[in-house]
Amino acid sequence: MNGASPLDAYERVLSRAQDLRDAFRAGSVPLNADVLTAPQIVPSNDPLSIVPPPGAWLITRGADGVRAYARDGALSLDDGVLRTRDGAEVLGYPGGDARGAVPVPLRVPETDRALGRAAAARVEDDGTVAYQRGAIDPRTGTRSTERVVLGRLALARFPAGTQPQRLDTARVAVPPGVVPHLGTPADGTFPAVATSSRDAGAVDIAAGVARLDEAYRAFEALGAAVKSRSSVQKTAVDLVK
Repeated sequence: MNGASPLDAYERVLSRAQDLRDAFRAGSVPLNADVLTAPQIVPSNDPLSIVPPPGAWLITRGADGVRAYARDGALSLDDGVLRTRDGAEVLGYPGGDARGAVPVPLRVPETDRALGRAAAARVEDDGTVAYQRGAIDPRTGTRSTERVVLGRLALARFPAGTQPQRLDTARVAVPPGVVPHLGTPADGTFPAVATSSRDAGAVDIAAGVARLDEAYRAFEALGAAVKSRSSVQKTAVDLVK
């Protein structure tokens, strides 16, 4: 604890407590890598809820236009745009192939969006995002549906040894000078996504509790040392008086 301050010790306690608080949050990125574990994948009734393969990240774009990377696959079609839980646009390839293409937001065609014809949207294991377009023949009144594909989700993988820059609980950025590998699920370089599934957290609870206990003990020990030093200083001042 040489050189440690009460503030440093207190911040360590806070960071350990926050990791435990976010333990069951989908796609959470802990502040401390030593409590990170494999995500717990559980079934979901939502056909737009997926879990990216290990080591892979969804590519998103926030309202500020900044690209970020996330593992929370609780997706939704909001006003015709595929979005993450926090409202960021999910990027993908409308043509389905990542080769030579730049990932862009996946959107329902404006006509279908305006007429509310995009129903039963789902993500398939190869990252294909599709929905059922309903239509009525004006002459016969016959109803029909057809499958419409928006594109395929884009995935990113960072080079081995890369430490992503944590932006918040669920998003990271690429460090300067690092170029991620991009692709799509089940394309030969990335495994398929887990469909109709959700990430129930990737924090090792037992390790998190142990580290929090250690941080508390260090904080208490430092506090006792500071109190003892203050007492000695007061005694010395009293003797001088």
